[in-house]
Amino acid sequence: MSDLDDRLTAAITLRNRLSAESQRIAGRKEAAEKALAEVESEIRSKNLDPDSLDETLVKLTEAYEKAVEAFEADVEKAKQSLAPYMENHA
Repeated sequence: MSDLDDRLTAAITLRNRLSAESQRIAGRKEAAEKALAEVESEIRSKNLDPDSLDETLVKLTEAYEKAVEAFEADVEKAKQSLAPYMENHA
């Protein structure tokens, strides 16, 4: 075999490997797109917009923090209200 034949064989082998890799990558891309569509569909089924999900999470986090703070304040009020009765049993 000549050097040219060896180069041709190497080029064909590389082309075949790249073609197989390209198909594998395309399959992974298709699977990822399908998974993304399923997640977006699930988000929409909960009456949320996937495009504004970050904003929604910020709002929910703020509302959660306020609810926890209000609960803590209510517990503290209850503790203070019960303090005179609890001191007798301490």
